[in-house]
This record gives sequence, structure tokens and C-alpha cells, in this order.
Amino acid sequence: MDFELPDDIKEFCDVTRTIVRDLLPYEAEFQATGVVPPIVRQTLVDNGYFGMALPEAYGGLGLGALAQAAVQIELARLPPQFWTELRPLMGPGAKNIIHHASDEQRAALLPGMATGEIPIAFALTEPNSGSDPGSMRTTAVRNADGWRINGSKTYISNGKKAKHIIVYAYTDKTAGARNGISAFLMPADTPGFAVTGTIELMGTATPGVFELSFDECQVPADALLGEEGQGFRYALEGLNEGRINVGATAVGMGEYALELAIDESKVRPAFGGVISEFQAIRHYLANMATDMRAARLILLDAAWRYDQGDKSRELASMAKLFATEAGSRTVDTAVQIFGGSGYCRGFAVERLYRDIRITRIYEGSSEIQRNTIARELLR
Repeated sequence: MDFELPDDIKEFCDVTRTIVRDLLPYEAEFQATGVVPPIVRQTLVDNGYFGMALPEAYGGLGLGALAQAAVQIELARLPPQFWTELRPLMGPGAKNIIHHASDEQRAALLPGMATGEIPIAFALTEPNSGSDPGSMRTTAVRNADGWRINGSKTYISNGKKAKHIIVYAYTDKTAGARNGISAFLMPADTPGFAVTGTIELMGTATPGVFELSFDECQVPADALLGEEGQGFRYALEGLNEGRINVGATAVGMGEYALELAIDESKVRPAFGGVISEFQAIRHYLANMATDMRAARLILLDAAWRYDQGDKSRELASMAKLFATEAGSRTVDTAVQIFGGSGYCRGFAVERLYRDIRITRIYEGSSEIQRNTIARELLR
């Protein structure tokens, strides 16, 4: 068995590490102003990161799950706000467009998505249906002009910037979630659509995530994404790979926190020496390194198998579950090693502590991952 990344992926990761190193100094400006310096976005656009997961035929790089995961591990050293727009382009909404959109829909959206000119948002979650999308209340009713959408969504990343929204709605409640939910591609300038609120977060996104409302939004018949009644399946399918991506983010954050903790332990003075001389700190570092090694391996294994056609839900769930919890443990311990300074703004470990927490919630909470793993084992 070969556990090394292929040479082309290694090379891309090396390039990404250099770009990340060059962009990290802009973090101080961002923390002071709350505004991401424009050079950050432009650098990511110029180097093709917006098109990583998109097909080459539409201007993307066409990277597989393994390459995407490996590159995201490197990007995760940056403040998440620096690459917030990239996540929807590798997430379930983009995957639904790639795999299920018509040729016309792909041609209209994918080239602009690859250049960053067409931001998208994945609108699945509702105020009363987080982990249970089947209880959504948003509806799409067929009429002579296409479909009329009514409802609301919440916690939607990129909701304010998006030019197109992938909206999931019941088209037949009597058919239940698995056969009654459909997906639609809706332009953000559709009459009746509104961003009704901003939810500020502990970390991860600036200014936050958004509440969306759909009030008699009329879309044409060809706004339907894929087949009617298959939206629930599409969403789960997209979330499967999305969970690998979230796991990759957690691995990157955890590995960065480990490096920072090692460096700090070598210079932080205590009792006439430095804290790396103490067994308790050494044990912390040993546990952190073991956690992150295991997380990287389980995550990249799931991504590699996904590329080979093994899209088992339990593998993606295992990868997300272990990577996010191991990454969270590692970041938490890094803050402990830094002591009081680790709890102060301006230190990267403090930022990592805030940012990694969400990885155990979105794209399916740790509890949902355990349910999925157990369900697949007991089939």
C-alpha cells in the first residue's frame, strides 16, 4: 500500500503552502478592520482555486476528491473568511450542478463559478429543519409559467453574495422527503427573494450566515435541477463529499495548531527552562500528533476511495467525525499550551479555537455522523 500523495497533488499542495504563507501576513489587517484585503481573493482567483472542483471543460481544474481534500488541508491555515467563497464551489450545491444540471444550466453557470464571477449558495437548512431536512416547509408549486416558490431558509453561507441560489423545496408533500423534494436553480434577482437577516457567528464567516425568504418567487420550468422529486437524494449525495471537505478543513486547522504549539513549547519559559521540557507538555504534543496523523490518514483514505467510486456514506461520515473531533481536541490543547496568551485575540490559536468549533456541526453534526455510520453498519 502506498500512503503517499501522487506527485501532481503534492506539487499543488506545495504551491498552495507557499501562497498561504504569503497571504497569512494579511490576517492582522483583517482582524483589525473586519475586511478581507482584496489581494487575498484576487490571488485565489488568479491561481485557479475557485475552479478546483469544477470540470475542465468549463474552465475549472477538475480535481478529484483526494486533491481537493489535500489542498484544503493547506488552505485551512488561512482565516476561513479568506476562502469562504471557495467552499460552496466544492460543496453539495456545486456538486448538484455538476452532476445533475442540464447542459444549458451548466454552460450558464459553471464558467462564471470558476472565475469567481457567479457566487452560489446552497439553500437547504430551514429554521425548523436543521438535521432533519425532510421536515422543511418551503414549497414549489407548478403553474403555467413554471414553479412558484414560497418559504424560508437559514444559516445559508454566501447567501448575500450569491448570484444564484440552489433551493430545495417540496414539490409533492404526499410523496415524502425521498420522492417529494426537488432542487431549483434560482437567480438572486428573482422578484420576491430577499436576504432577511444576518446571523453573526463566533468565527468562520464575516459578516456571518444569512436568513433567506422566498415570497411567491416565480421561476421558469427549466429552473428545475435534475429530476422532479430527486432533490433530497441530490442533497445527500452532495453532502457525502462535502463531509470529506469539512474533515479536510479540520485536519488543516489541527495540524496548524500542532505546529504552533510545538514552536511555543520550545520558547515559553517556566521554572528556569521552557515548557517543552515537562513531561505533561510532551504527552500533550504526543497525543496531538497521533490524533492528527490518524485524522489525516482516515480523511485521505476516504477521499481516495471516493475517487475510486466507493461513495460509501459511512466512510465520509467516519472521516468527518474523526477529523473534526480530533482537530478540535488538538486546537483545544494548543490553547492550553499557550496558556493565557492562547485566549487573547491576535494569536492564531485563539482564532483556530473559534473557527474549528463549527466543523462538528455543519454538513451534519457529529451525532448525525454517528447515526449514519451505525445505520450503514446495520444494513
